Amino acid sequence: MIEGTHEYFFELLTEEIPAWMLPPPTLAKELETLYAEFGIDGTQRNGLIQSGATSRRLYFNLSGLPSAQADRDEEVKGPPRKSAFKDETPTPALLGFLKKNGASLEDILPGSDYIRLRRVVKGQTTGAILADRIPRIMQGLRWPKMMRWGDGDWSYIRPVHSVISLLDGEVVPLRLFGVDAGSSTVGHRLLGSGPVKVDSYSDYVEKLGASHVVVEPEMRERMMKQKCAGLAVQVGGEPAEDDTIWLQWRHLTEFPGIVRAEFDPKFLELPEEVLTTVMRVHQKQLPIKVNGRISHYFLGVMDLVEDREGNVASGNSFVTNARFADARFFYETDRKRLLQDRVEDLAHLQFQEKLGNYLQKTQRILSLAGEIRTASRSKTPGDSISLASRLCKTDLMTEMVKEFTELQGKIGGIYAREEGLIEEVCHAIYDHYLPVAADDPLPRNEAGAILAVADRMDTLAGFFLIGLKPTGSRDPFALRRAAQGVVQILLNEAPWRMDIGIDVLIDLALKGHAADGTALTGARMELMSFFEERVRTILEAVPHHLAYDEIAAAMAAAWTASLPDLKRRASALREIRNQRDFLSVLDSARRIANITEGAPPGEVVPSLLHDPVEKRLWELSTLVDEQIREVSAQGQYRRALESFAGLATELEGFFKNVMVNVDDPALRDNRIALLRKVGNSVGRIADVTKIVVDRSNYGSATQ
Repeated sequence: MIEGTHEYFFELLTEEIPAWMLPPPTLAKELETLYAEFGIDGTQRNGLIQSGATSRRLYFNLSGLPSAQADRDEEVKGPPRKSAFKDETPTPALLGFLKKNGASLEDILPGSDYIRLRRVVKGQTTGAILADRIPRIMQGLRWPKMMRWGDGDWSYIRPVHSVISLLDGEVVPLRLFGVDAGSSTVGHRLLGSGPVKVDSYSDYVEKLGASHVVVEPEMRERMMKQKCAGLAVQVGGEPAEDDTIWLQWRHLTEFPGIVRAEFDPKFLELPEEVLTTVMRVHQKQLPIKVNGRISHYFLGVMDLVEDREGNVASGNSFVTNARFADARFFYETDRKRLLQDRVEDLAHLQFQEKLGNYLQKTQRILSLAGEIRTASRSKTPGDSISLASRLCKTDLMTEMVKEFTELQGKIGGIYAREEGLIEEVCHAIYDHYLPVAADDPLPRNEAGAILAVADRMDTLAGFFLIGLKPTGSRDPFALRRAAQGVVQILLNEAPWRMDIGIDVLIDLALKGHAADGTALTGARMELMSFFEERVRTILEAVPHHLAYDEIAAAMAAAWTASLPDLKRRASALREIRNQRDFLSVLDSARRIANITEGAPPGEVVPSLLHDPVEKRLWELSTLVDEQIREVSAQGQYRRALESFAGLATELEGFFKNVMVNVDDPALRDNRIALLRKVGNSVGRIADVTKIVVDRSNYGSATQ
């Protein structure tokens, strides 16, 4: 690593950027790549990169930079040797190559069919690298929406006003979006007072703070939370918990101002889900809860220090009351028709051009949910699942969901409850879009889980059959999220957990779509691979935190039949891998795999076991195999692995005293069959040869 103490600060000042687009997700990665050009690990974990955004500016500070790149050796390839010399005399091609690279005949490296030179490439200065790379990094950031301004020469998220580019306080000349870099910016649009000249990141934070711009998003959020708590306490309540609000608020303003307002208490008659959705999604407001229930008070964000005349509060109240009045109208209109009366209306709402309308999708969900119930040996009454399946999409035809699409599913569950349907059905409809994100709760009951899985599997099967599967980073139909939801539900080990395999689900879902055999086979293979990747990803992430090799080892044995079982087997590997005995399991399994690889299958013939050592291994392996089967049936995979480790001494004796590859083919095949039998005992749990270990860790662990 090249050590360095130089610091580079950058700011891009623009018009207001929508909060949901901040911060640009690729910026940190681009800056890490920039560090790599200096041979430095630039990950933010090392504290070298400080970056952030406000509603009007992007900034970052890069510390620990060297004065220049290190010089590096570079091998240059020239013409073929056969054309470089003629009668041992250098040809014009060779002489031209040497002149171009400032080299002589003595510099030519020996060997190879081509002329080769090694030259020293002098590293560029840090200033030169920054002047070249920073514009490319910033112009290369892709935003969900772009706009043009002025003469239309530039396209970016918002028009650019100024650029700061400072290396150790000195301007690094560069031009970005038609603007020359300098050392000045401006403070808060309303509360600031003229240009602000800075010479470093710390100076920037201090001077902008004095100009009513709180630069760091984390600091803005902390200040907002403190103000929210104080304003809520004044009315005997507390701010509602809503992480999505904080993700928006921290980038909505430059100064973290908070205002408390209120709406007409009569709107509290509306379902709480409606109120919170209107406030969170449409108004970017946070409810105040009193005694655990939503109150008519709420909190909003403002880019001001205080609301002296109450205009911000009254404006929030006016708009929120109007929104709630609309919601009440939609709610009252919807309640005039039952959900059951809307089922046929789904024929007028298209799901996908080649996959039909929502009535057809509902019919597929109904059939698939019933088959999943049977295959998973569910104890949930079939009538409950059938009713929930028929009604789950009907709220798409309600006025409420047409206006507030975020409420789909929830409104259906609420209306079902108000129509007097049993709780099991209401919860199933309400929850069948869950989980959406990795940290979302799961459906509350088995009916909801079956409905959620049936809905997603029908979508996945249909889109894969018509060739609209995700490609690279593009997933316009959120199919990865749909598959992730299925995996999360199947991994659940609650009392109502679904006992069904991924392979069965795929077959049942594909059966619901009319397709020829070739298309079904192709889609099945693609879906299996697609789900395999989702399973790996989820098991590596929170809250499972399994290592990639533990997952790979367990999946190599089996994974489609039961995801909870897969997780238990991988978890057993995690528990035992750091024990010294695990080396015995690993070494034995690898040795057996090497010997038996490529050998034809066969059964052990006891009468061909001549050596006492192999007889002993046969007897013990039979006992251990029975023990492994017994404890594995109880899900005690750690004990099963420990049982296999107990064979290590016998296996070592076998490898030392018994020759496997003897001339007698019958005897050789029998010994290979014996080793394969031993290996199969642990192979049903995991292919432990895929576990990567550092043997030095085992020695130190036993000291």
